[in-house]
Order: sequence, then C-alpha cells, then structure tokens
Amino acid sequence: MDRWNAVGMRAFGPAVIVLLITGVLMIVLTDVPANPYLAGFADIVQWVPLVTLAGGAWLVAAPAYRLWRWQRGEGPSCPRCSGPLGHERAGYSNRGGAYRRCYACGGNINHRHYV
Repeated sequence: MDRWNAVGMRAFGPAVIVLLITGVLMIVLTDVPANPYLAGFADIVQWVPLVTLAGGAWLVAAPAYRLWRWQRGEGPSCPRCSGPLGHERAGYSNRGGAYRRCYACGGNINHRHYV
C-alpha cells in the first residue's frame, strides 16, 4: 500500500465506517413506522440517521481540515517521517503526557516533539 493510501485510510477510515452504518440505518429504519410494536418510537428513530450523518460529516471535516493545515505548513508534522499528525490525545503523565498519532507512519509522537 502506498504511503498516501495509508494516510487516507487512517484519516478517513472512521468516517467511512460511520457513513456506511448511516446508510444501513436509513434502510433498516424505514419500516419502523409501519411496525405496530415500534410505532411509538417512530418520532425518535427518524432522528438517528440524521445524528449519525452529522457525526460522519464531522469525522470527514476534522481530518480534512487537519490535512489541509499540514499541507500549508501550519499543522504539526511527524519528526520521523514528516507526515501529518492526528488529533491530540491525553496520555499518562509518567509516559510523557499528551501525544498525537502520525497518519503516515502510525507512530505515537509526544507533544514535546511536534515539528
């Protein structure tokens, strides 16, 4: 697999999964109002695909913005491979604290080493 294919998979993989789940939910939940046992939940169930679609849109927009900033030279990059870094995650203080995962090499980069 090419390096940039791996970057795309790491950045947008969760969004693809959520959007696939949204499509399945839209198909499955279309029959809920017709079911007499689930008719009471029809008002609530109609919002489930919309909420998952909004979550999927966020999971596309956040990495896209991060990659766009990295491409312009404004975002953090990996000191090992110069690839783009993901969102900051909380880490244990005895292991160095916050870190980011590189989209290109997959390494965990401590907050002190962002370039």
